[in-house]
Amino acid sequence: MPNINKLLKQSDAGFKRYTGIHKATFYDMLEAMQEHEASKTKSGRPSVLSLKAQILLALTYWREYRTLYHISMDFGIHESSASRIIRKVEDILIDSGKFELPKSCLVVSMRIPIGQSSLSMPPKPLLSVQKNQSDYYSGKKNNTP
Repeated sequence: MPNINKLLKQSDAGFKRYTGIHKATFYDMLEAMQEHEASKTKSGRPSVLSLKAQILLALTYWREYRTLYHISMDFGIHESSASRIIRKVEDILIDSGKFELPKSCLVVSMRIPIGQSSLSMPPKPLLSVQKNQSDYYSGKKNNTP
């Protein structure tokens, strides 16, 4: 697991080089996470990772596009736990209202008109029962070569 305290002691340039965000933004994220944790009425089993480590895990995933398996090995948790933590951090940060995705990050598929695909293949005919055949066709395929 990356040493979070050592990372936070680095200069702002070094911190941004590692995580992709400024320290001030990291502390804003941490504040939003702490507000959410304080507002919970019921808490289940506590996470193995601290809030700082959870944010760093999500930042690592967003920044490096590493597989969840590799990230989970670095942080000493299971792959599914890493996935849940990333989803939780995303949801909390979006719900806080302080963070949002840039407007330029539109889905590429929205630029492709509906009905147009990138592959030029002829459409396949549907393999369904014909109109007049439905009276005597049961769908069973016995004794067919």
